[in-house]
Amino acid sequence: MLENKNILVGISAGISAYKICELVRMYRKAGANVRVVLTPNALNLVTKLTLETLSNNEVYVNNFEIDEYKPEHIALTESDIFVIAPATANTIGKIANGICDNLLLSTACAFSKPILIVPAMNTNMWNNPIVQENLTKLSKLGYHILEPASGYLACGTSGIGRMREVEEIFDKTVDIMTPKLKGKKILITAGGTKEKIDPVRYISNSSSGKMGLALADTAYSMGAEVTLISTFKTDKPYLNYVTETALEMEKIVKEQTPFQDCVIMAAAVSDYRVENYAKEKIKRGGKCIGPDGETTSLIASGGGKYIMSADNSEATSLNKNAESASNAGLQAECQQGGKCINPEDNSITLKLVENPDILKEICLLPPTLTLPDGEGTRKPIIVGFCAESENLIENAKIKIQHKGCDLLVANDISRKDIGFDSDSNEVYIINRELNIKHIEKDTKQNIAKRILEEIFE
Repeated sequence: MLENKNILVGISAGISAYKICELVRMYRKAGANVRVVLTPNALNLVTKLTLETLSNNEVYVNNFEIDEYKPEHIALTESDIFVIAPATANTIGKIANGICDNLLLSTACAFSKPILIVPAMNTNMWNNPIVQENLTKLSKLGYHILEPASGYLACGTSGIGRMREVEEIFDKTVDIMTPKLKGKKILITAGGTKEKIDPVRYISNSSSGKMGLALADTAYSMGAEVTLISTFKTDKPYLNYVTETALEMEKIVKEQTPFQDCVIMAAAVSDYRVENYAKEKIKRGGKCIGPDGETTSLIASGGGKYIMSADNSEATSLNKNAESASNAGLQAECQQGGKCINPEDNSITLKLVENPDILKEICLLPPTLTLPDGEGTRKPIIVGFCAESENLIENAKIKIQHKGCDLLVANDISRKDIGFDSDSNEVYIINRELNIKHIEKDTKQNIAKRILEEIFE
């Protein structure tokens, strides 16, 4: 199961440190080569001799102990995974902030492969918002977190904070070390598109892109070759195209879809865009914006209609009869489909046109992926997202039938504890046959894993 894998185990000074002796034994029995590094205080809870006997390797605590040409924290990074269990609040906080004041922390800072953190602490410490902020930060950076269970604690109370059983830690290690999506190519969109009005204004939505980013990070950690098309730049080890508008996103999605095994449209694409983008910033008060973005001041005296000439000369007033003006009020019109600001109330009218339905369009693309043994071609798996504020399931069922995708992930944006800009979500996954799978509220990282498992079950 773990034959020839190199596992580095880090032990910090939690009371459950003694349990890690059994974890080391389990790793060894599964065929792994195991090395152990401890914080100095962890030696108060477990001995080097015990761990050296079980791992059949030297155990490390202090710097300058390894008889190699490389510094200790660099030599120890030559492992396939770093499992830190138990991870105390102190160790978690220092890792999250790049502090390297012992060998375990220096090694964690230099470690570039998967790191599994298994927290264990008192309930009040676990619930401390600073601890939770550190864990969230690490999770976003790609660290694997195996959250503690509820149960009887060393302090004599019961609650969350108990380290997971060693069997669970072992299984999580195997899960990380066995990429389930190796060889799969997955395209994911994320974020809310921005449709420009002028150089400084735009129409957008409340999407933060967190769900799409969680899907991309999780797919990558599961071994997939990931392409992220997002409305924001990311510093990630996978390919990232940055787009702004729906039209820009449509172009790249269509270009990349034929090469993918799966396309997940998690981005919130604006349904509409402004028909006539103004090349210059729209000013307040009596401006006429033409179809090509040119602006002309309106004559505000009298009443009636105002019209901008095609050559961008000053607008001329028509129907200046004072009596009719007092009845009709000030109005404004532009030739050739421009936008107008009423000089009386400074309002502006924007004409919106429909954006392409990217999800529906890629569902209509012909099959391009070659099946094994040359048995024809197939389409990528297409997964859509559905954000609704009412009648979630009913609207989702209508949408998957209309779009033609393979799966639709629906979430309720009317709830304040999930969805837009939240670190948590709760979703329903609907397939073509309208079967529904409910995934209860969890972190977006865990929701992402469940979604990917459902797609590739």
